[in-house]
Amino acid sequence: MRMRHYLSSLVILIAIAASAHAQSPTPTSTPARRATPTPKPRVMVALVFGQSNAGNWGETRHRAHPAVRAFFRGRWSPAADPLPGADGTGGSVWTRLGDAIIAARLYDRVIFVPASIGGTEIAKWAPGGLLHEDLLRNIRTAQRAGLRFTHLLWHQGESDAVLGTDAESYRRSFLAMLAAIRKLGVDAPVFVALASRCGEYPPNEAIRTAQAALVNPALGIYAGPDTDQLGLEYRYDGCHFSAEGLAQHAQLWLDVLRAYENQKGAANREAP
Repeated sequence: MRMRHYLSSLVILIAIAASAHAQSPTPTSTPARRATPTPKPRVMVALVFGQSNAGNWGETRHRAHPAVRAFFRGRWSPAADPLPGADGTGGSVWTRLGDAIIAARLYDRVIFVPASIGGTEIAKWAPGGLLHEDLLRNIRTAQRAGLRFTHLLWHQGESDAVLGTDAESYRRSFLAMLAAIRKLGVDAPVFVALASRCGEYPPNEAIRTAQAALVNPALGIYAGPDTDQLGLEYRYDGCHFSAEGLAQHAQLWLDVLRAYENQKGAANREAP
């Protein structure tokens, strides 16, 4: 009798245990964490154009950081002086500027599209000028390669200072050139340097006035650096920049671009 009671109790306990096991939730695996998406690199694509001080006429050559590249007519290359697409066999401000942009973390990558020829006045770059169609071809080629310009950096004016170009003629030529660029769908801001000093010719107020008067944010035109402030101590031949002059020139461009980025960031934060 006692044995039968024991077996009956055991059967009940087993049934209770089985029921509890059946009702307990099935353990689930811990859900995998979603990978944080890698942010897209911030890429600066800059058309760098003008005359010799926007080309390869500096005293010393430089090879930029690997994150800085050059593009000219379908061909990629490291940003190493002398840059393709610009005349001269020496150094450029752009390789130094590329390094400065990367070091300042303004962008993760920099692509320069050079288009600079020494000794050229503004009229040669405007519609009807000798270099105008060549300039547009360089832009179209970059666009076909999938590049979207983020900046246009213009450094020119020394030849017009020598020729005595008046302020209104300079303004008209520049705006006509820019209008043609805009027709290609390039809406990037253009930065106009104050540049008129060369050799025996001191800063030219007519050209400087014209360049300063071009600034119009509504048209996407902004002030570039004032490189006329870099005197003979920064120019190895009186006109073109020495090694120290190239470094100073690059710093001036960096200051302008950093100020622009800060203003743009502030505007974005204030936008509703």
